[in-house]
Amino acid sequence: MAHDNTSTTTTIPCAHGHGHGGHHHHHHPGAAPNLAEANKHHYDQHVADFDAYPHIFTRARRTALAMREAVPLTKESSSVLEFACGTGAVCKEMLPHVKEIIGIDISPGVVERCNQRFKEEGANESCYAIAADISTDKDVLAGKKFDLVYCASAYHHFASPEEITRLLGAFLKPGGSLLIIDNLQKGDETIAEEHRHYTTRFGFVEEDVKGLYAAAGLEFVSFAQIPSDAGGDNDIFIAKGVKAF
Repeated sequence: MAHDNTSTTTTIPCAHGHGHGGHHHHHHPGAAPNLAEANKHHYDQHVADFDAYPHIFTRARRTALAMREAVPLTKESSSVLEFACGTGAVCKEMLPHVKEIIGIDISPGVVERCNQRFKEEGANESCYAIAADISTDKDVLAGKKFDLVYCASAYHHFASPEEITRLLGAFLKPGGSLLIIDNLQKGDETIAEEHRHYTTRFGFVEEDVKGLYAAAGLEFVSFAQIPSDAGGDNDIFIAKGVKAF
């Protein structure tokens, strides 16, 4: 999430601490031979820097608030999966509102920091993070289903957002929601050359996301801009898709 606000950048991590895990997959022309490995390496290298990035915690709060408004959650029963959890800035914001939250990221370094954050927050044993690549680790969380699966500020790192959306949809309970939060593409914003080895695009428009949900067999429900940040962070959106009963 990191693009600073200019139209051509994408500063490092992605502001709210999202270590974009899940950067799995196929070759991306002109990018590192394996985008997943490029992301894993990048985020493992920058774990210590995450909490210093501009907007990381304010974006986490904006994101969590928008998600709680989009999906009814209860401390008594809601089970949540955060894909590409990074160091856990958004997990931290969601903790008080759910019974169980599991984070997953391709970077072992950020996962370790996320688990440390859970411990600092006094989370129960059903709140933890794991390092895995869901496109190759087929048994990860085997059989587990969630009320809410979300991915915040990481979709712009994926070589195949279609594949990721399909894989994430498989973790939903019937009636469960998949929320995608990412940069809102408004014009011709692009990513700076130095970030292209681990980032595939600046952001998305509504039609892009509708297509992702449709390809994954999920019902598109909504797409909206999250209220802007006074501090000059990127404009971001929240989209909701639901798995049929």
